[in-house]
Amino acid sequence: MRKVLVVEDDRFISAIFSLFLKDLGFDIIGRCKDGVAALEECKSNRPDIVLMDIHLEGDLDGIQAAEHIQRECEVPVIFVSSDTSHDVVERAVFSNSYGYLVKPITKKELGITMELAYYKHKADVDQKRREQSFRNYISKAPIAMTIVQDGMIRYLNNLALDLFKTHYMEDIVGTSLVDFVDDEFVPMLESVLADDFSEEIEPFHLQIKTFHQKPLKVMVHASRILFNQRPAFQFGLVEISGFMACVDELKKWREAALTGAGPVLVINRLFEVVDYNPAFREYVNPAFDMRGHSVFTMRPWMNIDRGALANIFNQETTDSVTISIETTTHLLECRGYVLNNDQGETEKILVVLREAKPKGQME
Repeated sequence: MRKVLVVEDDRFISAIFSLFLKDLGFDIIGRCKDGVAALEECKSNRPDIVLMDIHLEGDLDGIQAAEHIQRECEVPVIFVSSDTSHDVVERAVFSNSYGYLVKPITKKELGITMELAYYKHKADVDQKRREQSFRNYISKAPIAMTIVQDGMIRYLNNLALDLFKTHYMEDIVGTSLVDFVDDEFVPMLESVLADDFSEEIEPFHLQIKTFHQKPLKVMVHASRILFNQRPAFQFGLVEISGFMACVDELKKWREAALTGAGPVLVINRLFEVVDYNPAFREYVNPAFDMRGHSVFTMRPWMNIDRGALANIFNQETTDSVTISIETTTHLLECRGYVLNNDQGETEKILVVLREAKPKGQME
């Protein structure tokens, strides 16, 4: 039997409502004359429905009391009033009430409204709890998760905030996802967002930008969901910048190994020797380990044009470039392969010998 609280300051009308409700099979757990008492009664006895007059005695009118009851107790409220003025009805609508009955009312009208209010509120509560459970799932997910609706970012978890390099959700929520995607990848994203028919969405990768415009490569796992009872996309974002940088570097090492003549040298942005192989050492033949030394301090053993190296790093090109190295015995014609870090910045140059010309033969 569903429990009802009647809030009405007119004793005669309150008695009529009580008779109607008993005939309809409801259990009346109490009758109140003012909003404050109604709120306390709801906190104590948790009715299933509240039947609320609007013009009440005391500090709270019926609409104010209903807002408190729904916010603090999650109990549906049906208004009963003879007042049909625009301002009052509008306030009642915005209070998220579950019905508005105009006095005088019939028992049948009351019964139908009570049933509709009960089941609509139950559906609303179930949906709210499902959404809260879903939010909890996203918040605790082991990867960055974001919800996109109509192209706009509506929600994201803490790992996604870390991915976008901000601590503040308001920096991201409410903005267009396209604003954080590199121009080259926008058509790919838009095709996914526009596709309403595919049951499954294949994982795809994007290059996105952080809140401070730093590039990141991510693999996206997308699925369709309902968010706030409307269609949306759930995106799981896995950063692959480091992985893709390693893949790119391996490709360049492979190309260098297949096309080079054997000697290899690696130089960093500070123009220091990071590594080299024995074949390169044979051409240079220094009396010490060159690792950690600037190439410009080793001119007795090898000479590389400083401007050419600086241009390679400044241009941040992805293509291989020609580099000439002069040693005491040879002129080495080499190819330089740019190796980028996971931020897409030029980090090292892989120098591979293509041809060695002895100085004696050149003369």
